[in-house]
This record gives sequence, structure tokens and C-alpha cells, in this order.
Amino acid sequence: MTTRYTIALLVTILAGAIVGGCTSNAGVFNPQAERVGLSPSGSTVYKQIELLSRPAVKEVFELFEDHNKTNRAEPYADPVLQAQIESFTLMFRSKKNAETLQAILYPNVLKADLSQDVTTASYLGYETGGATGSKWGGRALDDDVVDISLGAIFGNTLSALGLIPDDKKEAPCLSEDNVAYDKSNTKTFPYIQAPL
Repeated sequence: MTTRYTIALLVTILAGAIVGGCTSNAGVFNPQAERVGLSPSGSTVYKQIELLSRPAVKEVFELFEDHNKTNRAEPYADPVLQAQIESFTLMFRSKKNAETLQAILYPNVLKADLSQDVTTASYLGYETGGATGSKWGGRALDDDVVDISLGAIFGNTLSALGLIPDDKKEAPCLSEDNVAYDKSNTKTFPYIQAPL
């Protein structure tokens, strides 16, 4: 098994745990949930306390007072985040930008197309038809997801990928977080270096 395949498999498992864990179904593992007891059937019941599959998305678009409400919402039934992606973006970008961001960033889940014959994950790859690297999607260890998200929101990422025409309303000073990542991953768990 190649290192790339191992990493892609780990990304798939992690994405499945996150997507599966962001539901209110009893007995589902969710690292962002607190155990609240047992259901009448005897299975463990968890109360979801965080929903954050796409770093920077909620932080950019949502009012802070709405975070608790959306943290406890089902990923596919969160009208607050969906509406705020569009309304926030319309304040400074074109309608096409707003609609495209809403289509790409909602629901707040990682998506992976397991039918794709690739061994490399690519953040937002599924949602953009492979424009960010591969159609497989998910999230690779060396994907700078915050910069990718900020580039799509404030930069020219969507137009550079050919997804929409350039609206010429970029805010370059907001399109990256300026936090370095040397991408020198290892071949043993946890595969990433200690924080800088």
C-alpha cells in the first residue's frame, strides 16, 4: 500500500467520521459531541456541540450569536449558514460569486467521491468538479484549507479555476491567513509535524 493511498484512506475515514458524527442519531461517534446518557433502547446518546467540517466558513459568514444554533443543526438543514453565505458575500462580491460560494460551501460537510480512481484528496475537489486538484474531494493533510476557503471568498480562486467570471472585487489582504505550513509530513502516525 503506497503512502498516498494510506493517506487518502485515512482522509476518507476521517471525513466519514466527521460527516457521520455530525448527525443527531444515537450511538454515532462524534468527537465534537458530549455523551448525555443512554436511550431507551440502551444505545449511547450524544448531544452535538460543534459542527465544523470546513474551517473558516462559519467564522467568516456567520454572526457569532448564530454559532450555537448552527453547531446543533443537521448539516443539510442549516438555513442560517446557507442564507448567510449569500447575504454576506453580496455585500462586496457579485451575485454569481455569492451563488457559487453558497453552492460550494453549503452544506458544511466534507465530500468525497469514492468512485474516482485517484489516490490524492483535494479540498473542495468534489464540489468544483476537480478544479482544485482532483474530483475525489475530501481533504489531504497538506491542503491549506483556510487559505483555499479565504481565496474562494475574498480572492480570485473561483475565477482562476474557471468556475465564474472575475468580478474584479477581490480583497487580497483577506485572501490568505499568512500562516506558514512546511508540508513536511512523515510516513508514520500522526503524519504531520508539530505546530510551528
